[in-house]
Formats: sequence, C-alpha cells, structure tokens
Amino acid sequence: MRKPFPVLGFAGLALSDGHFSAARFQGNNPMTKVTLFLQFEGDPRVELAEFDEKAGTKDVRAKAVELGFANLSDTSVFAEGREDPLDDKHPLQSQGVGNKQRLCLHRCKKIHVTVDFAGDGKQHPFSPVATIAEVKAWFVDKIAMSAADATEHVLQISGTKERPSPDTMIGSLKSVDCRIELSLVPLKRVEG
Repeated sequence: MRKPFPVLGFAGLALSDGHFSAARFQGNNPMTKVTLFLQFEGDPRVELAEFDEKAGTKDVRAKAVELGFANLSDTSVFAEGREDPLDDKHPLQSQGVGNKQRLCLHRCKKIHVTVDFAGDGKQHPFSPVATIAEVKAWFVDKIAMSAADATEHVLQISGTKERPSPDTMIGSLKSVDCRIELSLVPLKRVEG
C-alpha cells in the first residue's frame, strides 16, 4: 500500500496517517528571504543582497558596510517608486518593499537636478530613486517638447559625454552638495 503524502495541518504541523507530528518542524520555521538590488550614492554599481523578511534599514546599512562601503549611518534608505525615505523603525516588507526591488542609500533627501536645453534651464528636487527617464519626462513636459522630438534626445551629465541609461537612479550619479546638472542633447552625436 502506497503511503499518502504528508499534508500540512494547523500551524505547519505535518499530518501523516492521521497523526500530527511536530518532529520535522522543531525550532523556528525558516524565515522567508527577500532579495534586493542595492545602489549607493555616487556609485554606478548594483549589488544583489538577501535579507530576512523582518529586516529593516539598519540591516541594509550593515550589508552596505559588509559590501565595502564606508560607514553609512548618516544615509537614508530609499525604495524604488517612493518619494520619501523608508522609516527606520519598521521592517522593509511592512513598508511595501518587495522581492527584487531596488533600494538606494543616500545622504541627500532630495537631489536638486538642473536640466538645460538650448539655454533653457529648469531645476527640480527629485528623490535619489528617481530615474533618468523620470527626470527627462519631467523636463520635456516643462519645456513643452513634442513626444516625437523627445525620442530624439537623451540626458547627458553636463560637462561630460556620459549619458546614463534611462533606468539609472539619479542617486547613483556623482552629485556635489546634493546637486547634479544635466543637459538634454540630440541622441545622435554629430561628429566633425
């Protein structure tokens, strides 16, 4: 006679042949893990890190130090898609942070971004987790550029030839005093 598969009963106890058994589940049940992508102020690297479900911002900072970053006690932890920093008093998951989400550690609560196009400059404060695509969309709207023209332009760090990809968090770019300057430039470079 074939033995039935164990069925989980109340509170995770194994039910086999009609009898509950806690032997297999002694001790604490293993915690669920969450994997997060970490980014840091002024650093283009993206680090993959695993945390327990009850982890908080203190654990994120400790992991950052473990990964070789300087003491980050004066930084805030920002979650992708959120304007404000995460609360240090509550676990990440209770604040809506999910598996495979991106976090950015940054000392600035806002980064003052100035974008220039043909002498027309606009400034706006953004969260460190705002992306280049979000900044571009904001600026294109502010200068009333057509969607067709916007597709032919990209953001470039002023004074350089560096063109961050649209999904780059602005917090991972080098800023001075929580400020960064970008230029909207033609997608195709004209070589002379």
